[in-house]
Amino acid sequence: MSDNTSPKPALRTDRVRLAVLMAPKPGLSFEEFDRYWLDVHANVFSSIAIAKRNLLKYEQFHLDRNYDDIVVAQTLAKSKSPFRGIAIFEATSLDKIFEIFQDEEYLRVVVPDEDKFFDHENAQMLAGPWIGQVRNPFDPFGHL
Repeated sequence: MSDNTSPKPALRTDRVRLAVLMAPKPGLSFEEFDRYWLDVHANVFSSIAIAKRNLLKYEQFHLDRNYDDIVVAQTLAKSKSPFRGIAIFEATSLDKIFEIFQDEEYLRVVVPDEDKFFDHENAQMLAGPWIGQVRNPFDPFGHL
């Protein structure tokens, strides 16, 4: 039975997210990709001025290979992903995010670093608003 007094969920209109499905550079091991993205690239990207100005949030979702077989055994997905993680960029507009990728400092500093571990040709991007659908009443921090 549904509660008609609860507000209906709505997509956020004040922010947008861009998710980049991260493809590893050919020949790079899973561990090499994962460590470099986390330990080196995150700092390189986060250091540029336009990322600090334009982004509300930058997150990395790292694939855990220990879960591969468990995920494939479920009914939602029947193959292992070729991607090794998801870079998530959040800003007030998609234009603010794409300004980063055209910025001189990004092109000069970040792109050469990406070329060490990331395969641009096989990556995929998704963009749009989001909504937090489920709130755990037992979560003392109110996370969605």
